[in-house]
Amino acid sequence: MSALPTNKQLLVSAEEGTVYLPPHGQLPLPCRFLLSLDFDGTLCCGNSCRPDPRFYNHILQLREYGVRWGINTGRTLPEMSQFLPELELQPDFLCTRERFVYMVRKDGTWHAAMEHNASCHVAQLAMQQRLQAEWSAFLPKLCAACPGTEWHTSPIDPLSIIARDSDTMDLLMPHFATLLRAHPDTRMQRASRFMRLTDARFNKGSALSYVLRAWHVPEENLFLMGDGHNDLDSFRAFPKSFFAAPASGHPDVVNWVCTHGGHIFPDVPDALEKWAERSVFPFAKSTSHF
Repeated sequence: MSALPTNKQLLVSAEEGTVYLPPHGQLPLPCRFLLSLDFDGTLCCGNSCRPDPRFYNHILQLREYGVRWGINTGRTLPEMSQFLPELELQPDFLCTRERFVYMVRKDGTWHAAMEHNASCHVAQLAMQQRLQAEWSAFLPKLCAACPGTEWHTSPIDPLSIIARDSDTMDLLMPHFATLLRAHPDTRMQRASRFMRLTDARFNKGSALSYVLRAWHVPEENLFLMGDGHNDLDSFRAFPKSFFAAPASGHPDVVNWVCTHGGHIFPDVPDALEKWAERSVFPFAKSTSHF
């Protein structure tokens, strides 16, 4: 048996395989506030997977007030395990593929939300089985309706599309909507040029709900920020939270946030500064532990 890599934890996920995650350290306790960030286009922009250095300064300061933070993304756990070593501070939770949940225990070790994740996995497989034949018949029609459009399917998610760019995905979206009119139990999860079909019960909002319940955090103490259509599920799920989108987000998302009481900021550090002044700093610093 091979030895465990130095300072890394083996995390076994029945749904997403086995990965090694960087060391975390003890959780800030007690948990009074929760910070949830989309990854691509929000925490990390462009070709870099490294957040703005100001982000880490904010997190270190906010930890003293009982703030925990995490990443809520459409990426898989194996994909995120490649990016996490680049982060100077490790997240306290991960929500992957818009549905699976992984959290850090009080001793700093990672664990999967096994029952929740298993339910998501079973529901997703059942949905794929229901729609597979119709999806296979739909793809040639999509090619005919959008000649010259560049896209391909994902080997990870059978009922998914990866377009050349976000503008191309904009052209394809009405066709997916037509397909799903007869399937109210199925939703599109879109992030930029990526789209997958999922069971309607599981999304970024439902995954984050699990984390909030586990750590007993009220909705009013929640910060959300994301740039893609799949982030709207969490925004809708928590209307009393402080939710925001970066100004560079998809216009549909920016417009929705503006018309539903949210906020638009140039980047995550600016948003955190405003949220902290309004919602966190009025409280005393956290002094108690487990």
